[in-house]
Amino acid sequence: MTLFSALGIAGSGVDAMQTWIDTAGGNIANANDAAATNKPVYAEQTTVLSPIGAQVPGQTGNGVQASVVEGSTAGVLAYEPNNPLADANGNVRVPNVSISDQLVGLIQAQTGYQADTNVLTHAIAAYQSGLTIGS
Repeated sequence: MTLFSALGIAGSGVDAMQTWIDTAGGNIANANDAAATNKPVYAEQTTVLSPIGAQVPGQTGNGVQASVVEGSTAGVLAYEPNNPLADANGNVRVPNVSISDQLVGLIQAQTGYQADTNVLTHAIAAYQSGLTIGS
């Protein structure tokens, strides 16, 4: 692995972690949305991280890529009789989003983001040191 490839790999990690952070933030922001029981609700989004390049033990890959997959719009029923969207039984449909799962994901994404930015910082410092050799 060269210094330049370390920059690319860490950069792809930063991008992937930012996607994860944005996705979790959107899920948290929409977790309390409600809809009538006969309507779809916000679909929880999940970030899927996939390796780029070699997946052979002992070989360096080329980073990670993130994609976002939408879940079901079926949601779950919640008893909220004071909600203007409630049906005759007092139920509304709410997204099936677990705030605790989203917060754990945010912590994992933040940790990954910090690790990737540390790699970038050290790789840039090493590259700059290499440029000063012989001057």
